[in-house]
Amino acid sequence: MRRLLLPFFFCGLVIIIFLNACNEETIKYQSYYSSGSALYKTHCSNCHMDDGEGLEALIPPLTDTTFLKNNREKLACFIVYGLKDTIVINGKTYDGVMPAETHLAPIEIAKLLTYITNTFGNNQGIYELSEVEKNLRKCD
Repeated sequence: MRRLLLPFFFCGLVIIIFLNACNEETIKYQSYYSSGSALYKTHCSNCHMDDGEGLEALIPPLTDTTFLKNNREKLACFIVYGLKDTIVINGKTYDGVMPAETHLAPIEIAKLLTYITNTFGNNQGIYELSEVEKNLRKCD
């Protein structure tokens, strides 16, 4: 009898593990990340490069986890309104102008930021739509 139950127990355990691995939050993150990757290739990689390293002294890299964490509330504003300020990343000063991407919807920005903040050595989790909307209301 035990030999008959063992395969059913094992199959049940595998199903439970699989279902837990595919919870709603994980699926949402994977969807945002995947869509964000496509948006990055379309709107960002020409300047910031496929590897996020930027262009030497002209375009800053997206690989500085500290800068991204410290400026998390400003990132959506940087994308929508561009950036004209001087910034320092990894000890280097950048004073070029980042063009505005005013045509991107808040959900696209959330997906793009989820990709950027979880790639290139970054690991910051999902960037929620509600966070983007809140942060965009604070833009100067």
